[in-house]
Amino acid sequence: MKLDGLEFPDDLLYAPEHNLWLREEADGILTIGLSAYGCASYGQIFAFTPKRDGQIIEADRSFGIVEFAKAASSARSPIAGTLIASNTEVVRRPALINQDCYGEGWMIRLQPSDWASARLPLLTGDAALNAFAERMLLDGYNPKDSGVQALRED
Repeated sequence: MKLDGLEFPDDLLYAPEHNLWLREEADGILTIGLSAYGCASYGQIFAFTPKRDGQIIEADRSFGIVEFAKAASSARSPIAGTLIASNTEVVRRPALINQDCYGEGWMIRLQPSDWASARLPLLTGDAALNAFAERMLLDGYNPKDSGVQALRED
């Protein structure tokens, strides 16, 4: 799926208000990363500092800090759970997030506290694209901005 030239794989779950994607692994652990729109919004990411493995993360609370040009932002989890692992390659080379946000640039792995309930507000398919489109509009996102061209797949 594409929106304004940004890719949103249709096999993932999305939390547009957090600019994150989630994938349920076979063992029930969730892999979480920044969406293409999140990357476009932040621009080049210079650092990712996750919370410690084993830490309990509450819904809408930080699982780490993302540093980008002239600012930093708290990466907030859309669901509660235990942080199982952070991507040490991304900590070492944060540009991986921009280069491959849906692959090698994943950020954390989380064991959800109540996946059945937590899954309900997450979006897929057209619902996810519509929510990202609305967010882009509210944010004043300009897809022609030269700063996001590297993420576009036109």
